[in-house]
Amino acid sequence: MNEEKKTPKILKRVLLIIGIIITIILSFLVIFVIKDLQQEEILKKEIVNYSNKELATDNFQIEIKTKGDYAHVERTIKKYYKELSDNVKEINSYLTKDEFTKILSAENLTTDHPDFILSRSTVKDMKEKMQTLLANIEKLCDEKVIKEFIDKEKLKDQEYYYDLYLELMYTKKDLKELQKVKEKMQTLSATLNEFLDKVDEMLIYLQVNDNQVEYKNNQVLFKSESSLAGYKKLLTELQVIANKFTTIDSNKSPAGSQI
Repeated sequence: MNEEKKTPKILKRVLLIIGIIITIILSFLVIFVIKDLQQEEILKKEIVNYSNKELATDNFQIEIKTKGDYAHVERTIKKYYKELSDNVKEINSYLTKDEFTKILSAENLTTDHPDFILSRSTVKDMKEKMQTLLANIEKLCDEKVIKEFIDKEKLKDQEYYYDLYLELMYTKKDLKELQKVKEKMQTLSATLNEFLDKVDEMLIYLQVNDNQVEYKNNQVLFKSESSLAGYKKLLTELQVIANKFTTIDSNKSPAGSQI
């Protein structure tokens, strides 16, 4: 009799305990979903802030605000932007160095003539460095690189976070803009090559015609009209190439950058 009476009570207690456990599990699940959504909102906010930065001047220090796998996605996207920014900043740094900007100045030509060894070496180094940096930026604008970045993180739910990465980084509009930047980098690379080749051609002209040139009082003086005309022709051609950069730079690249 006692055993029969106890059975329902035990059953009720077991069911009660199970009910409590299920309630606890469900409460944790709700908390997890809410926190998960909060993490996603933080992530989206961070990426919007990053995407609005100026690649050439702003600080792209990587500071992670999210947790878990969201932190991996955040880190991956921020690393991407930082790498892009580092390349752009290095290009700006090289192009604004005095040794390059003043390469055709009377002061530099006077110092480096007649063979212009340092000047021609600067042009060669600049050409190689610029091609590497521009190729890096062009590569970063390739859609395939996206998956390579996210795959390195080896996330638990790879497909979900890869899709999230794509959603945050590469909408149809973004991909269209990146294609434009990729084409822009190709054009810029070709134009820069053309410009540097023309600078080198001018240095060679001065070297070959050294007996027709006098370097005096911080001036470059030509002894004949023909030698002056030849140099002016090269200078005009250089200016035509330089004007092409204005056309290339008229369109802005993503992340509010101008290259």
